[in-house]
Amino acid sequence: MQILTSTKKFVDRLIEWFIISLLATMTVLVTYQVITRYFFNRPSAFSENTAQYLLVWLVAFGSAYLFGLREHLNIAVLKDKFTPFMNLAVEILIHISLFAFAAIVCAFGGYHITTMQMRTVDAATGISMGYIYASIPISGVLLLFYAIYNICLSVQEYKTSAVSSDLISGETKSTM
Repeated sequence: MQILTSTKKFVDRLIEWFIISLLATMTVLVTYQVITRYFFNRPSAFSENTAQYLLVWLVAFGSAYLFGLREHLNIAVLKDKFTPFMNLAVEILIHISLFAFAAIVCAFGGYHITTMQMRTVDAATGISMGYIYASIPISGVLLLFYAIYNICLSVQEYKTSAVSSDLISGETKSTM
């Protein structure tokens, strides 16, 4: 688990800097777009389309990153009513379902759509559409990694909570 945790920290840092770079680049492009449109009355199609494509990458990598941090949408009202074992089973089922989705749709399907779109070029930017679509399989691979990590973490948390609850219940029984 130690190797997996250190790998996750490295991947997290890499994604954080990538997302920051995307957001900074988008900010510059949109500012440039506003200036050229309203002050010079000559809008730039390149900056507008590039900012849109960077937004696609930002959302794809941001959602994978949030899943890795376990900050994604969560319905805690239902989970609080489960027993610890049932909660673990639901967590594992959720992560296995997401793993299957990420493997089949994002990684496998995304790879095929990316390779099919490599010959298509955006007229405004001159960028191959395959590079835009590449965010799907790459973020899919990140989701696969995070799903595995989250399953291992859930099992470890369950084991830790089971041991601590046994210690607490053992202490209360011995004092009685």
